[in-house]
Order: sequence, then C-alpha cells, then structure tokens
Amino acid sequence: MQEAQVLIIGGGAVGCMLARELSQYKVDVILVEKMPDVSFGLSKASNGYIYWGLMWQISAVLKSIALEGGEAPPSTAAGLKKEGWCRAGYELWKSSLFAELDIPYRWLPVLNVATDDTELKILNLLEAQCKDLGWPNRRLKREEVLSLEPNVTNKVIAGLYDDEWGFYSTYPWETVISVAENAQQNGVKFMLNTEVTGFSHKGGFQIVETTKGPIKTEFIINAAGADSLQVAKMAHACDFSLQFFKAHLIIMDKRIGNIINRFVGALAGPGKVKGLCPMQSGNLLLSAIYTPTNMPHDLATDKVYLDTMFSWCQEVVPSLSRRDIIAYHSVSRVYSARDPEEFIVEFSPNNPRFMNMVFRMPGISAAPAIIRDAVGMLADHGLPLTKKGDFNPYRKRIPQFSTLSDEERGKLIAQDPKYGHVVCRCETVTEGEIVEAIRRGATTLDGVKFRTRAGMGRCQGGFCGPRVVEILARELNIKPTEVTKRGSGSRILLHETKELSKVWEGANL
Repeated sequence: MQEAQVLIIGGGAVGCMLARELSQYKVDVILVEKMPDVSFGLSKASNGYIYWGLMWQISAVLKSIALEGGEAPPSTAAGLKKEGWCRAGYELWKSSLFAELDIPYRWLPVLNVATDDTELKILNLLEAQCKDLGWPNRRLKREEVLSLEPNVTNKVIAGLYDDEWGFYSTYPWETVISVAENAQQNGVKFMLNTEVTGFSHKGGFQIVETTKGPIKTEFIINAAGADSLQVAKMAHACDFSLQFFKAHLIIMDKRIGNIINRFVGALAGPGKVKGLCPMQSGNLLLSAIYTPTNMPHDLATDKVYLDTMFSWCQEVVPSLSRRDIIAYHSVSRVYSARDPEEFIVEFSPNNPRFMNMVFRMPGISAAPAIIRDAVGMLADHGLPLTKKGDFNPYRKRIPQFSTLSDEERGKLIAQDPKYGHVVCRCETVTEGEIVEAIRRGATTLDGVKFRTRAGMGRCQGGFCGPRVVEILARELNIKPTEVTKRGSGSRILLHETKELSKVWEGANL
C-alpha cells in the first residue's frame, strides 16, 4: 500500500498548483488523475485568461446566467469577498509566476463596446461599478473606439477601455503542465490513469481506493473539477451542489490574428458575450454563448450555436469570414449552486481532513492566492509544515523552434539533429520538440499537442498527425495502434493493414 501525508485528487489547475505549493515543504504528496495527463479536464478548456479590473467585471455579468432569473448582478460585492483572491492571484502571476515557470503569455488591454441600446445599458452598468470601486477605465466615444480598432463595426455607439490592468492571455494547458512539472521536480508523485473508486478509514488514517491500488493518507484534497461532486458524495463529504454550463469557442486562422489588437467584447446579457481575443499563438479566439447543462462532461458541439456565435461576433467585426474558422469546440464551466461567485474551499463538516476545492471562473487567475490560503488551512488542521532548503521554483519550457533566431536554431540542431526535422508545418514544430514532450510525460496525441502545438495549426493535425503517432509509438515502444488521442476510447488507428485484410478475408468480402 502506498502512503502519503496529503493525497490530491485531480490533475487540473487547482490540484497541480496545490501540489507545487506543498512541494515547498517537507510533506509527502501524491496526486492522482484519472486521465493519462494533467490539464485534460476543465483546465485545458478554460480560455486561459488571467485578469482583473474591467475584464473581471465583464466576466461577472457573463457568469450571472447562473443566478436565479439570469439578471446581471447589481454590484460586485459577492465577487470581492474571500480577501480579494482574484486580484491577489493576478498580482502573483504578474510579479513572479510567469517568470519562475517560463510560461508564455500575451498582455492585452480590454475594450468593451456597445452596438445597441441593450449593450449600452450593460456598458453603463460596468462603468458605474468600476467607478464605485475606483478601478481604472476610460469611457470612449464612437470615433475613439474606431481609432483604436478600425475593424470594429461602424454601428458602435460607445466603448469602455482598460489599458492599465488589462489581462494576460495564456495557453491554459501549458500553464497547468508547467506547474505540474515544477511540482514533480520538487518531489510530488503523480499517478496518472488512476481513478478513485472508494474511501474508507483505518487506524486513524484515510484509505483511498484507486484503480492502481489503495493509498493510505492523512489529508485528502478533492480537486476533481467537474467530477468533484461525485468524489465528495462517494466519500460522504459533500454539503454543496454545483451548476454546469457549456461555453462555445471558435478558433480562427492566424492569417487574421491581427484583425484586432485588444480583447474586444460586447456584452449582450447574462451568458452572452460577443468576445474576440487575439491569442498568444497569433490565432483569434471567438466566444459568445453560455448554455446550461445537467451533464458535467457534455462537450457536444452544435451547428446552431456555431452559426449563432459566429454571426454575433461578426456583428462586432464585420470582416470576419467563416473560411478562416479552423476549430470549434464546447467546454465545461462549473459554479457553486449556493453562489456563482463562490470558490468552494472548505473542509467537509463530516471529515475535518477532507477538503473540497472547486473553483469557478477565473480559476487560474485566483488559484495562486487561494492555494496559499488553503495550505494555511491544512496547517491549522494539523498538517506540519517545514520549509525545504532545496526547493527550486524554476522550470524551463521546451524550446519552441518557431520563435528562435537562426543562430539559436543552429545551436539547437547541433546539440540534437532532431530539431532540424520539422514535423508540423503549420506551427513549425520539430521532431526534437516532440521527443522532449514525450520525455516529459506526453503519452498521447493531445499530450504532445499541448506541449508543442503540433496539430494546432490550419490543418488541425491532418499533415503531422500520422508522423506524431509514429514518433509516440517509437519513443514509448508501443504499436501505432496503441496510440490514443487522449486516453482510453480514443485510439487513432484501429487495425494494421495486414491485420484488417485478414478480417476481410475471414468475412468473405
């Protein structure tokens, strides 16, 4: 039986950031994740925005779809509780975490526009709330908006602008992976493909049953994201309930990535934002709709929503063309049913050593501050914390060949010729980067994609996908038919050609 002082359930932003924070101390930590990689749940599907100020206000109105009646919140008091976690987390990312973990980002000013009376009413609400809080923003006239963003519709009435706080656009999966790598460097044990199946108590300890055997522990942290309610109920440690929503996102080709140079949004009401955001990669991200769902893993796409959200965003930037869409997907969003502005960070009333942690948006923004408080709560409940003398907060990302100078590329190729072989043409990803991603833990096509961007370009893996499968099979010493996209049930190749021909012959075809 394996043992740990703290067992973390869930390898998303919450679980991995808690693991890194605890790795500063002389504490034995195990993190279990049912998927074959970290960040494969709610975290990878977040927008990756780290924000405060006006962007936070926009998010508050968007999230108000979770309020009974769907009315926009009259004030921001609910979101400012818990000692300002969102702002404190924003400042921690800005001051230290980006540099320590070598996470790429793009800083963007925020421009909220109004194109009709409904949107103007919400813009006025945002302006009043920001003024009450003393937050920086400027009211812009129509001509000023068009001067900043000439491709915005001529129907624009007014704008509200924040170029002081703004927000950071990141790759959410890379953020989680970077935190996990640093936690692992500092001694945290990660058990992937490991699903929790039950809980019990023995001799003053908690026993967590998993698909890879039992784990004996003192403290349990439930950071299972969309599955956190199920895990808490299984452990008889649940006194909360959740609401689930789907967000719909469109990714546009890099060719039009500079059609705007800021986040541009037009709030049409709770759950409806015509949002356009230039991504760190150079693509353009469109977001528009929140829809309620009773299923935490409901990721089905819908042409009706695709058409609706694209037309809405086209109302803000008319020159958008459907020909530039390269991907559309839906993602999960989770909120506390008690209060959509609430972060659930609490010990179960039935078990003072079982902590539930469920974060709503902006989870990645607030996480560093919340995690520090959560560690303090663990100490208050009996976890001994002694600082390590050899904790290393720094982690280096995989060299990104496409961003290097010719001189840097030459040095890299001299060290390893695989960096001279481009596998993904759309994103200029080399074999050397893919091999390094596998060395760091990627075992699936998505694991490689999230670490290198291979398959995120215009062709969405149509060209490089087969070659990445070959490299994964070679490096992992498995058959190509065993390679999956994202774990069980997602095999890329079902049969070898010769094997399939025998099946056909046996069927007398």
